[in-house]
Order: sequence, then structure tokens, then C-alpha cells
Amino acid sequence: MTQYIGNGAYCYANSSSMLLASIGEKISPSLIEVLTGVGLGAIWVGNLPYFSSWAGMPDKGISHALRILGFEFEENFCQDGDELPLRPLKQALQKSPVVLGPLDMGYLQYNPNYKNLFGADHYVLAYDIDDEYIHVHDPAGLPFVSLSHALLEKAWKAENVFYHPNCFRYWSSPQRITSPTEEEIFHKATAFFKSIYKESQEHAEKETMLCGKEAIEALADRIKDGNVAPQLIGHLSYFVFSVGSRRCGDYADFFRPFNKKLSDLKLSQGNLFGKCQSNIVKSNFQIVSDTLMDLACVENEFCVELHK
Repeated sequence: MTQYIGNGAYCYANSSSMLLASIGEKISPSLIEVLTGVGLGAIWVGNLPYFSSWAGMPDKGISHALRILGFEFEENFCQDGDELPLRPLKQALQKSPVVLGPLDMGYLQYNPNYKNLFGADHYVLAYDIDDEYIHVHDPAGLPFVSLSHALLEKAWKAENVFYHPNCFRYWSSPQRITSPTEEEIFHKATAFFKSIYKESQEHAEKETMLCGKEAIEALADRIKDGNVAPQLIGHLSYFVFSVGSRRCGDYADFFRPFNKKLSDLKLSQGNLFGKCQSNIVKSNFQIVSDTLMDLACVENEFCVELHK
């Protein structure tokens, strides 16, 4: 397999990697992304599909990844309706940089495309704060940018981000407490991955929602006749297929030394995502639909293999 190196929507993994780098720990965003468990399974949120699961959202995933890697850290959040925690944030920043998120990208006005990004979740690394601005490295290609406290509050409330259980969540002050081997990381990660699938299936059954193979098949059916809403086309072509293919490549790399079957299945999924990307921009909706049906089958195979 030829490894992909390049841009990708890895905001929480990049931010977490920068946080660890601040204490001299060089851990790749690709490994962190895998260990968050984000990208396993599939769900529908309203009219939009996501190739992830309810039990594998980034806010939970960051904490799991850091623990699997052997780190302790400070994690804080507030309840909806609480005030912006400026004083605790300033205190945290005196000790280390801070990962903030989820943020609503529609309020990140240093991003030239912010007006088109309302409701999209995002994570950044804050490194300083003063009386007017917070200063951050935004992994979406925007280092050393600043945001007013007022906009930070609106973004950090994340009221329109579908999975935020709390607001003003942040991670800081990581410390290594163990040094797990690659094999130990693999076993801890796969146990976590199994729990994601289990919890997601239970949630889907409770809420009568589609997940996994069935969610992907529903997407294939939705787009096969070409009568596709522009919002869905944009969601798939600008985000879902590209980040899905990259994640699959990283999962394939992670599994390869320990389980070739899982690695091969993820590599197959990556190729199928890439085929979807290549064809949706050409409006070849029938091809995309057929490819998604293949992807649904591989997703089922992966889930079965993981639980052996």
C-alpha cells in the first residue's frame, strides 16, 4: 500500500498531536485519528449521513485516544447555559496549550469561508489569551490566528453541532504515565472499537435509527436516481468521501501488523470511498450508488471480523 500524506479534515487529531508535541511527545495525527474510533460505522443525522457512529464522536474519542497512548490529562466542560469559562481557561493556558472543541466553524471569522460553515464541528489548539482575543493554531491551514472572546463564546457553545452533550469542553496538561507497546495499544484500541459498535447498535435500536450497513444502503438508495439535494452532494463531495478514504488508509496501516484481514478490509473501503469521490463530482450517481452498496457489504465484513 502507498501511504497518503497530505491535507485532510483531521482537526481533533491534529490539535491533539500539537498538544502532545508541547511536552515533547511526537505522535502522528494519523495514529491519534485511529485511536479516537471516529470513522467506524455509519449513521444518519437528519438528512445527512456520516461514516462514524453515535458512540464514536470526536469529543469522546480524544479522551480515549490519549488514555490508550498512556497519558493523563485535564478535561473540563460546562453545562449549557453556563458563562464562558475565561478564568479557568486562562489558568489552564498558563500550564499548557489547550485543545478546544467542538467549535461551530460558522463563528471562526478568521476563516475566509466561515459564512458557509455554520453547524460544522471543529477543534483547534489555543496557545495564548489576552483581554480581547484567544490565539490559536487552527489545523485547517490557519496557524497563529486570533478570535475575539465574544466569537469564541458563540463558537464554543456549539449549539448547532449535533453531538455536543456539553459546552466549553477542553483538554490540557497531558502527562505520560505509561509507555504501552504497539501490541498493547492494538489490544486496547480493538476493545474500544468493539464497544463503539455495541453501543451504537444499542442506541440505534432504542431510537429506531439506521446505522452501519443499513445506513450506507439507505444512502445508496437515496442518490441512485440522481435526484439529490445540493446540500447532500456538497456534504459528500467536500467532506464525507475524502475524509472517509483517508481514515480507511490510516486504519489499514494500524491493523496491518496484527490483523491482515482487518487491514485489507479497510484498504478495500478506502478504495471504494475514493471511487465514490471520483464519480460524485462527475454526477455519476448510479456508479456512486452501486459503489456504496459494495461499501456496505465490506462494512459488514469488517464488523464481523473485528468481533471474532
